[in-house]
Amino acid sequence: MPGQADTPSPTFFERFFGLSPKSVAESHKELRFTRTRQASQFFILTAFLLMLGTGSFVALFASWGPDDADFHYYAWFCLLPLIPSYFSLRLAIHCVRHAYILLTPMGVEVFPFFKPEKNLQIIFWQEIDSFDITAAELTLHSSPEKTSGTVLTLKPLAAAQISLLRKAIEARTTSN
Repeated sequence: MPGQADTPSPTFFERFFGLSPKSVAESHKELRFTRTRQASQFFILTAFLLMLGTGSFVALFASWGPDDADFHYYAWFCLLPLIPSYFSLRLAIHCVRHAYILLTPMGVEVFPFFKPEKNLQIIFWQEIDSFDITAAELTLHSSPEKTSGTVLTLKPLAAAQISLLRKAIEARTTSN
């Protein structure tokens, strides 16, 4: 109709699940960036350890059989890789669930890996003069001369998250 804006109609998927692309530039919302790259490495380690335990049990079963007396003694050693696999799975879940960098209306909150509730660091938007983002690190400068500030590694973040982090920080520093 004339006079109406051309808005695309939502797809079935968007109508059914209520999903639509969200803007990362909205400064009144919290954005959470998790350690997804670290989590994927711990998930791979978990899978490797589970395969090691299962493979050693199958090899032991195939070579000796369940009726051998030594099988019952050595079969327990096949469970040893399950202990570190449990802990690596817990670490992977921890990395996925908990934030590393949290952008809030107040500022940037940085959660360290160990004891985040005690060692939390908050950098207020008023303290940030400028920032630099590379593939490996985020530098939040506190002075115009870029002589002081905070350097954060971006290695725990996935590559797709780094571009979103750049857009979000650009929008929030230009609006302040």
